[in-house]
Amino acid sequence: MGLGVTGDEVGALVLAAGAGRRMGAPKLTLPLWGQPVIAHTLAGVAAAGLPALVVTGAHVDAVRPAIGATPHVHADDHATGLAASLRAGIAAVPRHWGAVLVVLGDMPLTRPDTLRALAAALRGGAGAVVPVHAGRRGNPAGFARRHFPLLAGLAGDRGARALIDTLGAVEVEVDDPGVLCDLDTPADLDAIRSIGAGSPAEPGAG
Repeated sequence: MGLGVTGDEVGALVLAAGAGRRMGAPKLTLPLWGQPVIAHTLAGVAAAGLPALVVTGAHVDAVRPAIGATPHVHADDHATGLAASLRAGIAAVPRHWGAVLVVLGDMPLTRPDTLRALAAALRGGAGAVVPVHAGRRGNPAGFARRHFPLLAGLAGDRGARALIDTLGAVEVEVDDPGVLCDLDTPADLDAIRSIGAGSPAEPGAG
């Protein structure tokens, strides 16, 4: 079963609009294994063979150089909560994308194989998907285009995960602890720095 008349390509909507107050700095541009955090996130998306669209907001002047030539859209009302980033991103999704993975910019350890598995489930007809590792749901969640109006209708600090149960998302089992690992505090970043020498998107990375 296909994804709809607009196209069957799955893209990554990479959310990079948050203020990162608990980190005390623009966390997506902090160095990790020689590159900004968000560069590793985008490298994983590219290694999975998926196109990306980044949503900027707070710290936009710092984030833009870190994402290079990756297409981006700015969420002017990002300060009102996570839903603002989703609205801005969904409004800018290319028409040939039949589904999106909502990728959090501060999750650089997610493996390309995981992204490919989630995209495959969406191409196979799933309306919504979520990765599960060791019995726990993680990120990114994915949604077919037919659910874009629901994403665009979220408000406040409610993210896409709020729709997972409502839509009966397909759970995709993955051997990937990276789907549970985001960066909110300096301690989180120190922990990630200590577990390996490179991004999961890089050959030989730990």
